[in-house]
Amino acid sequence: MIKKFLLLFLSCFFIVSFVVIYFWRDTQFQPDANDLLHYFVFLPLLISTVLISPWLIYHLYQRHKEKKQQALTAEQSEEHELTEVTDPLESTWLTLNLYAAGAYSALGENDAILDGIRSLASPQLDSKLSDVIGLPVLSYRIEDLDQVLSQDDSEEAQFITTQQQRIMALIQHQLQSHQSLLSSVADHLKQSSLFYESQNLHEYRMHPAWIDPTHSEGDETEMKPVERVYRLDKLNLHILLSEDVIHTWNDLSSNEIIQAFFYGLGIIPQKFHIEYHFVSGTSVVQQTVELFERIQKQPNELSLIITADSEIDQDILDERLLGKKTYIPAEFVSSCCVAHPAVQIEQLQPLKTLKLVLNQNNLNQIFEELNIHDLPQYDNEEPFVLLLEDGENVKVVKKLEQFFAQSPIEPHHYLYCKPMFGETKNLSKAFGLMLGAQFPDPQVAFVYGQDLKAFIQTFSEYPMDQESVAIAD
Repeated sequence: MIKKFLLLFLSCFFIVSFVVIYFWRDTQFQPDANDLLHYFVFLPLLISTVLISPWLIYHLYQRHKEKKQQALTAEQSEEHELTEVTDPLESTWLTLNLYAAGAYSALGENDAILDGIRSLASPQLDSKLSDVIGLPVLSYRIEDLDQVLSQDDSEEAQFITTQQQRIMALIQHQLQSHQSLLSSVADHLKQSSLFYESQNLHEYRMHPAWIDPTHSEGDETEMKPVERVYRLDKLNLHILLSEDVIHTWNDLSSNEIIQAFFYGLGIIPQKFHIEYHFVSGTSVVQQTVELFERIQKQPNELSLIITADSEIDQDILDERLLGKKTYIPAEFVSSCCVAHPAVQIEQLQPLKTLKLVLNQNNLNQIFEELNIHDLPQYDNEEPFVLLLEDGENVKVVKKLEQFFAQSPIEPHHYLYCKPMFGETKNLSKAFGLMLGAQFPDPQVAFVYGQDLKAFIQTFSEYPMDQESVAIAD
């Protein structure tokens, strides 16, 4: 519009100037400074404004009409989404057994994180990070992680970024927290391989120390009789990382650390698989659901999923602060060990059952299919609905009220976990889903989340028989 007005003004300027100069020359008129200003500036400007006014009025009218139509469409769409919640759809269920779960952040570890969220724990002033003017910033830093990294004087550390060092320390923390479980899985993998397979028999027999730690090379080895066990072919390690690290992540370095850990437990390389998933904030729910669908189709494999992220790094903070006044970085990690319901591990029992329901927006329909109606926790004031979205968003609150309108769940049962992630949000939904496993038994835990581009729900439950349910749409 500005270009059009300038073009019109220049045209009027040249036309008026030609007419005025021609008239002054014939009349022998001697103009002063005010005449030049009036005839060569104000007059062309006035004529241009008069000429462009009809087009400008029409343009503003069309723009107002489009905005009004967009507002009406948005209102109708919102009403449609709210009413759609009450329409029962055909449910699609994903069911997995949950053997272990863990979470670690600046608020604490496992259920301590829930306590921190309840108490509205705020970020702390971080003297090791500064803003553009050199002042300390607020962050959700895990202080104990600094001590762990300060003790790492390996040569490999100089070839990886500070961010990867912190993320790898978080991953190692989760692996070590599940060491007892993974040792049992290692024993079962060995027994299963010796009983069902021949290609790995030589590999196990060549390493008798994995079977008998007191074995020495000069001793003769006698293999213990192998009993029949449930066939378990592989342990899968799925690591969910932010897409921001896809170009800086060193697979070789991280694989060496993880392989050494599994080797120490007695798991040969043929029996485990490491896979990285780089996700964004808009794709994390979809990729997580697709991962659970894969695991549900693997009746002879066990999967350990680890979600880890960290932005506690000055270089990253400097980049994030561009164009922003404040930025609160955070770091966190969560994990869960899941498998197909048919999987049976020697000396291990699943703690819970993880269920995901897809394409279902009606809570009453979900309750009917789960056969849960009256729960004692409805009458308590303790929160058990873990919300992954911003509680200050009006649309989120409206949809939340609509979703739980026909249930005994009240607003005081909600627990908003979004503030604990600061601005580090790409993996927040996956972390929150795993955090739902930390609610105490026999509480029924619900995890509810909504994506910005689609209506997404996650629902996690621990019924009286220690089941855990999650909803994702």
